[in-house]
Amino acid sequence: MRHTCSIWLSVLVLAPLTTALPGAVSPAAQEARPAPPRAEQAPRADDAAREVRRVFHLHSGQTIRVVSKQVDGQWQYRSRDQWKPLQAAAVARVELESEALADFERARAAADLKSTAHRVELARLAFDHGLVQEGLDQLEFVLRAEPDSAPALALLGERWLMSVPSLDVPAEQAANAQAALLRFGAGAPLAVRELAIIELRKAVEDPGLRATLDKELRSTIDVRRSFAALALRRLYPGESVKPLLMHAVLDPSESVRRDAALGLKAVQEPGLVVPVVKALESRNGTVRLRAAEALGNMGYAAAVEPLIARMAAVSAAAQAGGGRLPHSHIFVGRQIAYVQDFDVEVAQFQAVADPQVNVLIEGQVTDAAVAGEMVVESVTESVVLRRALGQLVGQKVGDTNKKWLAWWAENKGDWQASEKSKPVTPTAKGS
Repeated sequence: MRHTCSIWLSVLVLAPLTTALPGAVSPAAQEARPAPPRAEQAPRADDAAREVRRVFHLHSGQTIRVVSKQVDGQWQYRSRDQWKPLQAAAVARVELESEALADFERARAAADLKSTAHRVELARLAFDHGLVQEGLDQLEFVLRAEPDSAPALALLGERWLMSVPSLDVPAEQAANAQAALLRFGAGAPLAVRELAIIELRKAVEDPGLRATLDKELRSTIDVRRSFAALALRRLYPGESVKPLLMHAVLDPSESVRRDAALGLKAVQEPGLVVPVVKALESRNGTVRLRAAEALGNMGYAAAVEPLIARMAAVSAAAQAGGGRLPHSHIFVGRQIAYVQDFDVEVAQFQAVADPQVNVLIEGQVTDAAVAGEMVVESVTESVVLRRALGQLVGQKVGDTNKKWLAWWAENKGDWQASEKSKPVTPTAKGS
């Protein structure tokens, strides 16, 4: 499924972006990169008069994609049903949108789209051409695969891409501006959410912001809880640990659980796996599945051994019940009441007939094996456990518990004790 961010690109403002994400590429590093193909500074007169879509690169660093034309040496662009002037002094260069798209498509056809590094470079090329939507689409794929991808986050912080609700407002309007930005971020795609976080960083010293995010984490709306968990991870790593633990395992939304678990990963404290490991032993099957999922997303090597232990328990339980399934009996039939006889009683010289009612039963008894709940739950739990382990060890060991248990027997020495002090997945030998 191709994710697009086009709905977030409909409103562009002509104002410079003054904030950048820490770790953004320096100007010197940008100069070291090969410059993108540049369109002619001044299109030929016969071309400039045509009404076509062009990309205008402004001196402020912004770009706009509009239907435009040149009249008497003055650029004009269509806004709804009106033509508006564009100051020539503001324009650094112009290129036809069709040419920019053709260049981008050629690069995409030659790229390895399975590589997040290639997608980041595709996004960079798109932004260099002013193709903001196409660039955000590429970063959306990257952030779904690697939510904390440093190159993708740095690229988002390098330049102005699109307008977000601003926090540069008078003090009396700050609360409303902050609320508008939180609503915007909650409803945005992943890449655009990161742009909202960049703006939200301006208020990181505001003592009320973290309290607001904690409150948002209790919202009844999934996307608001998810964005709050992301903001806490980016702006306040190591804080609000207890609510994040709760949401990482118990929240009904998969996206919220993932963002909460990633927030726990940012704490860089392996001891956080302890309460989640306890949830692996819950009598509730859903809680066990979500606990395993959370351990995989948290990324701590300390979780490998507990996950293997749970996998061994699941495998042993499945084998123990594998000989003969529990059996029971089901009766299907009906009951018919009838008068079998009469008891005659004599009282005060009178005879009274007392009917004796009996019940006739007809039907059949069927032998049944109860297997559904046990088999489905163990298979599902094994799949989730293997997926979580794959996230932690960074290997495709196999698609059966037996292969994983054999892998553990060979590699457990590499995963015990010494590697439990950091949330970094080491490379283990064997496969």
